[in-house]
Amino acid sequence: MQNSGKKTLNSEQFWLYSLSLYPAIKDLCLQWQDNFGVNINLLLFLLYLDKQQQSLNETQLQQLEDLLKHFSTEVTQSIRALRRTLPSPWLESDMQQPLRQQLLSTELAAEKLEQQLLVQQFNQLSLSSDVLPHSQLLDHYLLLINAPVEQLDAEILDLYQQSQQLEGF
Repeated sequence: MQNSGKKTLNSEQFWLYSLSLYPAIKDLCLQWQDNFGVNINLLLFLLYLDKQQQSLNETQLQQLEDLLKHFSTEVTQSIRALRRTLPSPWLESDMQQPLRQQLLSTELAAEKLEQQLLVQQFNQLSLSSDVLPHSQLLDHYLLLINAPVEQLDAEILDLYQQSQQLEGF
């Protein structure tokens, strides 16, 4: 089903939605991130769009993926890689935990910026008549990044169900 009108989204509402949903789907998200290169924020955004009954066309989906790919590669993934290098043989163990916590906080701030970029870009998009069904956005994203969609059908369905169960979004 196509959306009847484009809503303006709020990045703080999307952030709260993500914080509510992520604990239930964290393991799957991290697995897909590591195995297929899924951007978790884009995955969460596509689930949020479905929840809001909003959608994109193929070109707009590609634009969002390109936008995040550059920011995530240069900023978020760099911070994550640095955090994952700990423990370091050069630091005393009591020095590593505060550094790990600071890097984790910085990584989380970068994740929030990614989400703000997504909402900002979505809000600037024109309403399109050729939008994808909002319930298939995730499938199209996975195809876009060459993930094995057919093998992931049950997991995709579970993600949508987890999202739909959230109240207040």
